[in-house]
Amino acid sequence: MEPGLGRRQAAGSSCGPNAGGAVCGPGLCCSADGVCGVGRAYCDAPECLFEYGPACDANAVPSGANTSSVPRPRLGSVLYGGGGVTQCSQAGTMAITYDDGPYIYTSELLDILQANGVPATFFVTSVNLHKGGIDNASTAWPGIITRMVNEGHQVASHTFSHQNLNEITSAERFDQMVKNEMAIRNVLGYFPTYMRPPYNTCLRTAGCVDDLEALGYHIIKYNVDTKDYENLTPELIQNSKDIFSEALDGGNASSSNFIIGNHDIHPQTVTNLTQFIIDEGTAQGYRFVTVGECLGDPAGNWYRDPETGGAIGTSAARALKRRSDETAATKTLDARAGAASATAENGAAAASGTAESGSGRLIAVGEILGAAVSLINVAFGLL
Repeated sequence: MEPGLGRRQAAGSSCGPNAGGAVCGPGLCCSADGVCGVGRAYCDAPECLFEYGPACDANAVPSGANTSSVPRPRLGSVLYGGGGVTQCSQAGTMAITYDDGPYIYTSELLDILQANGVPATFFVTSVNLHKGGIDNASTAWPGIITRMVNEGHQVASHTFSHQNLNEITSAERFDQMVKNEMAIRNVLGYFPTYMRPPYNTCLRTAGCVDDLEALGYHIIKYNVDTKDYENLTPELIQNSKDIFSEALDGGNASSSNFIIGNHDIHPQTVTNLTQFIIDEGTAQGYRFVTVGECLGDPAGNWYRDPETGGAIGTSAARALKRRSDETAATKTLDARAGAASATAENGAAAASGTAESGSGRLIAVGEILGAAVSLINVAFGLL
């Protein structure tokens, strides 16, 4: 997005709406405080005032063809636009979701999910936190996003630079979505039909709902917000656990379902909260699924072909389904192996107990016979 016209300011000069709409010169960013400069303090998205700073991270443009002209046919029966989807359509399902990544903790999160055989849905943002574009081959992000799909997770959009979609223009909203499509397309070869608006808000009165519907997006929200972004220490993360536990206590797997909102940019979410959610959800009988699965949407509908705008090709959809099935099968096999191991251990313990009991009886009989022999010997000695 090209910044608006206005006076071109030098580094250290004021910029933005509080400076009469002054725009920073080429190569400069306009910080949240309205000062021109370079570096993360000035350029970081979403804080950088991108309309007044040409070099703001939000003004980057991914390589390759622009996707704005790709057809947007409706795929499947899941709601497009509207007030947003907040829950699954199938009882007993639980979709763990993560916003704002990929980030430096996401690889560890994928390890944890893989170890538990649990799929998740990642709402990815391209250039937030000054991390560089997610399609930048010199970063870890392309490999991490590819790994997400390869391990049965769903990748969805969380906009290009995490701007509040209610506070920008319609053209800027399209820009946020299309540039993220381009970046994801550059990594996966296709782009999502699912998105979550930053700050979980997209108002019809602001024009947001209509714009996202026009772009063919399912707006996904959640019915449990763990507020992990407010609980960033080992002590405070207990608050997020309590929020989740209270939600579970208010329902049951026979009739309830959950879409859980988390963020993979916070270490306590990854190393602490995630395993808690998995353990508690499993104990309550819930089945972990992606958002697409919890809504009964075939995997091919989760993404658009960047040429036709239709569901991704049959072979790609089959690959996604196979990966999802393999993840579920691995979890089932692990559970069966655990049960078999427990049975074997119990059997061994029982056998050991029987042997020890039998050994004890033999020792007791031996002692009785020994005592009898001693008495006989004494008796013969007296004769």
